[in-house]
Order: sequence, then structure tokens, then C-alpha cells
Amino acid sequence: MLKEFLNHPNIVAIGEAGLDKLRGVSLDIQREAFIAQAILSEELRKPLIIHCVKAWDDLVAIKKELMPKEQWVIHGFRGNEQLARQLISHGFMLSFGREFNPKALQIAWQDSLLAETDEADINIYDVYSKLSEALGITIETFSAALERNVSKVFTLLPLPKEKEIKNK
Repeated sequence: MLKEFLNHPNIVAIGEAGLDKLRGVSLDIQREAFIAQAILSEELRKPLIIHCVKAWDDLVAIKKELMPKEQWVIHGFRGNEQLARQLISHGFMLSFGREFNPKALQIAWQDSLLAETDEADINIYDVYSKLSEALGITIETFSAALERNVSKVFTLLPLPKEKEIKNK
């Protein structure tokens, strides 16, 4: 039933799958559930959105073992520049929100960066503003790079044209 639900065209990613050494059940059970979701990501050809807390080595080891073709995205990345560099070297993309490490953001800029508002009641424009300011670039330049990254990672349905909306 889950696989059928996730196969719907409006579902653009699998997740939030995760490994968290500070919460939840044992890491062995988390690993088993994570691998099952990663396999679904591959079967359905949808990126995997990942929550990871203090389990980075485990995460990288699983990625090396599974060798996924689909993109893996770290949700709410707040790590340092060394971790950012390591994850990007293994093909991860990093998604930044309101709280972030500016040096890690610099490492992810331009090709490995996404933005999000998941953790707070903040507008995505405010996140874009904060991230572009930290990078020392215009919000337009930031938005253009982000749009390219989003289109590389996600298969999105086209938005209906204004005329089509009025006819409904």
C-alpha cells in the first residue's frame, strides 16, 4: 500500500528517512527501516530526503553499500564545513533552513544546495534572503542556482497555466 501511495505523481520524494543516535529505536532497527526506504527510492525513481543525527559514518557506509542512482538530500543541514565537504564528496545534496553554518553553506554553493522552511514558521523568501546574504550574492542569483538544483533533483509536475485555472 505504501509503495502504491508513493508512486503517485504528486509525491516527488521519499522521506524523511533517517538515522538518529539521539532518539528513537535502536540504530539497527533504524538502519533496517532506512535501507527499506532507500530501496523504495530507487524502485520508484524518486530522491531520498534524509534526517541524520550523529550517524554520518553509518549513513555514508549505507550509501556506499547501496550505490543509489537517485539523489540523497540531507534535510535541515546544520553541520560544519568539514562534514559538508565529506557529504558532498559522496554525492549528497544539502538542504539549508533558517539555522545553518555559513562555512558549510559556502561549501555547498552552488551545485549541492537546496533550501527549506521545515523547522520553523518562516517564509521561504526569508530563508532565501538569509542564505543569499550569507553568500554575499543577490537573491536573484541565489534563486536561479536553486531552481537549477531543484530541477536536477525533483521531477515536478508543471504548474497549470492561468487560463487552465480559470476554466476549472
